[in-house]
Amino acid sequence: MKILTQTLLLTCCVFFPTRAVLADTTPDFDVLKSMSVADFRATGLDHLSDAQIKALDAWIADYQRNHAGTCMPAASPAATAPGAAPTVAAGAPADTAIVAHLVGSFRGWGGSTTFKLDNGQVWQQVDDSVLDMGAIENPKVTIRKGLISAYYLSVEGVQDTVAVRRIKP
Repeated sequence: MKILTQTLLLTCCVFFPTRAVLADTTPDFDVLKSMSVADFRATGLDHLSDAQIKALDAWIADYQRNHAGTCMPAASPAATAPGAAPTVAAGAPADTAIVAHLVGSFRGWGGSTTFKLDNGQVWQQVDDSVLDMGAIENPKVTIRKGLISAYYLSVEGVQDTVAVRRIKP
């Protein structure tokens, strides 16, 4: 009887892991909750299957656990005065936001819209999102680095973001 009990206990441990073991294999990170719909689409993650998204969540959670000292929270954007040339300070983290103003009227984006900033930089839309709205003169914009070397431009007063790439330094 003792051998039967031990065999049953061992079988249960193998086929029905304890809660602690399950907790270690469950990802702490959820990409769907961490990104806006626009960012999720812009990075192409909407083309992944549910299994691939879960695998990505697990990889990110594992990476965060193994690199806890190097995973830093995003830096808060530094505001600049209108017309000032915002730059990333020397020695600042690479994820520091670029804050500037668009030159001229802003009416939205669609296709491959180009964004000329008052600091001389020119950025171009890389996703296929469309936004139509009334004109805003020289609005403040913030460009932040996202996942997988993507950059996202947001316009003050506009809820959505657009994926962009720099075409002129």
